Amino acid sequence: MKAQTKISVIMVMFLLGASMAGSANAQSFSSTATTTSFTFTRNLTLGAQGDDVSALQKFLIGKGLLNISTSTGLFGRLTKKSLGVWQTSVGISPSVGFFGPISREKINTVILEVSITTATSTTTPPTLTSTVYGCSSSVGFSPMTGQPCGIVSAIVSTTTSVAVVNTKNGSPVHLKIPKINVDAGFQYNGLTPDGTMEIPNNVVDIGWFTGSVRPGEKGTSVITGHVAQIRGGVLMKPGVFINLKELSVGDTLTVLNDKGESFTFVVRETRNYDPSADATDVFMAKDNGAHLNIITCEGTWHPDQLSYSQRLVVFTDLVR
Repeated sequence: MKAQTKISVIMVMFLLGASMAGSANAQSFSSTATTTSFTFTRNLTLGAQGDDVSALQKFLIGKGLLNISTSTGLFGRLTKKSLGVWQTSVGISPSVGFFGPISREKINTVILEVSITTATSTTTPPTLTSTVYGCSSSVGFSPMTGQPCGIVSAIVSTTTSVAVVNTKNGSPVHLKIPKINVDAGFQYNGLTPDGTMEIPNNVVDIGWFTGSVRPGEKGTSVITGHVAQIRGGVLMKPGVFINLKELSVGDTLTVLNDKGESFTFVVRETRNYDPSADATDVFMAKDNGAHLNIITCEGTWHPDQLSYSQRLVVFTDLVR
């Protein structure tokens, strides 16, 4: 994990470090800029995603409070912090970065038009390189952060106007693993502006990587969670996945999504990875099935690195 994101909570260090770096000369795309009237209608907090989050980020960027180049549509820690600064500036208390009724009413009176950034693919793929700290190629793990160096993607932003539609899209909301007494909710974690993975901001929630498919869809969905909270080498609080290593082949888990659909997965394999190992298979499906891979830390705790020596991955397959 990069120095600026190292905190006393044990982070999942085995996370995708995707980059959007490439040659500008290799890109070919068109862009259209339009605007549309916009009204905020729902509460927003960490993990929220959608067009209204993009609109809020555009507003904060325009105010010089959010230091990212384009809106991402994902309410992460940077958005929360910037929102708190804006709330303080307009006299909203408490200024904690929660976008509730008071903030909505205030911002709806000052924002008239907003353009929302959405993604479109390039017509000519650029040359991709890993920007994960400590990586010299796209193979293996960073010796500095524990993040996989590989699996990069190219997305080029264009500007367009879109309507705010709060539709349910099948995103995960709850995970149950009976064998190890896991009964937890989800946060939605994407990529930070510097290209590293966002992670759950507490030790009790599950993080769904929004760069992967939704659980139950064809392909590989990736989720993660913390092992524990450690301070000064002392275990302060167990994490949601402290007993993940107890799962074995044949054990089951269930994911509930925001449509009320339930998907059951069965454990196919558990595997420990060395930080220098190639983890491509964790994020890529080799068949046409639906898979869910769970990532956490394992091994020996290294206080100087705020990390464990191994990464534990539980591979599961959809059964219904």
